Amino acid sequence: METWQIVVAVVTVVLVIGVIAALIQAQRAKRPPIPADWYPDQRDPSLERYHDGNGWTDQTRPNKEDDY
Repeated sequence: METWQIVVAVVTVVLVIGVIAALIQAQRAKRPPIPADWYPDQRDPSLERYHDGNGWTDQTRPNKEDDY
């Protein structure tokens, strides 16, 4: 095996290890899921919006904190 072939093989292995490490780090950095509940609406503070555990719904209600 020639020197350039060894260099290419080593660089390839290092790149593969780097990609695997980046994927593992990205997986660990994922946010925990948002529990289903009512949350303050990001666009309108006078409302709360329901998150069903998978995503935001169209359901809204008056923000309870505005009652005080």
